[in-house]
Amino acid sequence: MRIFAFFILLFASTFCWGQKPEWLKIDPNGHSLFIQGLMNDREDTTLVLKGTITIYLTDRPKESYTINANSLGVFQFHLRENEKYTASFENQGYVSRKIQFDTQNVPDKSWKKGCDLYLNVQMDQRPEGFKDMVAELPFATFRFDIDERIFLFDLEETNRALERYNEELDRAKGVTK
Repeated sequence: MRIFAFFILLFASTFCWGQKPEWLKIDPNGHSLFIQGLMNDREDTTLVLKGTITIYLTDRPKESYTINANSLGVFQFHLRENEKYTASFENQGYVSRKIQFDTQNVPDKSWKKGCDLYLNVQMDQRPEGFKDMVAELPFATFRFDIDERIFLFDLEETNRALERYNEELDRAKGVTK
């Protein structure tokens, strides 16, 4: 009887720990942003990466959930409305990438039509001496654009982040301009 109770407890605890948090589940009213994409090497885009994606509420980073890209480098997840999220894309031997998603201020009409976002997350092999602090800042923040009626990222913000990142990548690789 004790062995049976032990296995029931083990199964229940594994099942509970493995469940997606409520904020990452599909919204029953359709108010979710569906994100799907591909992780690959930036220099050799045919090389897909089977990395991990850790998603968390930006203002509560301890509440996180990790998913894995499949053997083709494909990933997908849903984000519910009225929150700010950060997704950290990681693969061993590569520099991590962070992307933020803001699902606030999306009109009901747009949720009803469906909100999808496709990402191609290209990652760089981590050179020795690379300062990881540069990669801690998000590369992009996606927000709903009321005029375009889709999720877009701020191009200027992304260009600034990429400039800092590429400078550090070049420095670590010993590239001079």
